[in-house]
Amino acid sequence: MSHRKLAIDGHDAEQEQIAQQIQYLSTKTSAEVAALVDQKAAAVRALITRGSTLEALERALVDAPYGRGMEPAQAANALLVNEILMATRAQDVAQVVAGLPEDERDVLLKYVYHGLARPAEFNCGVLLAWHERIVEAAGLGSIVRVMSDRRTI
Repeated sequence: MSHRKLAIDGHDAEQEQIAQQIQYLSTKTSAEVAALVDQKAAAVRALITRGSTLEALERALVDAPYGRGMEPAQAANALLVNEILMATRAQDVAQVVAGLPEDERDVLLKYVYHGLARPAEFNCGVLLAWHERIVEAAGLGSIVRVMSDRRTI
């Protein structure tokens, strides 16, 4: 006798179908997306060097790669966002977050959760500081939107 009231076996197929639909809706191949992320990385690093953290972060968060088969581009973009977060001074974090539009804050929060899930690769202390500032600026609704969004990074 099973004590489960929800058949979780069917949810994996549903997630697979949704991921395929998101991939189908994409108009670019994984190689094209990877090339775009590489181009974006050069521009973002130049902005970091100039001290334009907000512009660099906005540039890195625009057109985040989503979908199945985009894992190399997603990992490269996550490292790029992490590079920006690490280069930002602690006292400037609140100002940078306040300068982001709501949808970009949500994407940034996705990257924060992505990094927190991989503590060996990312500095969790810095990510938690960013998480705190994002939630202060965007409210708890941002967490709900990120957790309920089916597009994952």
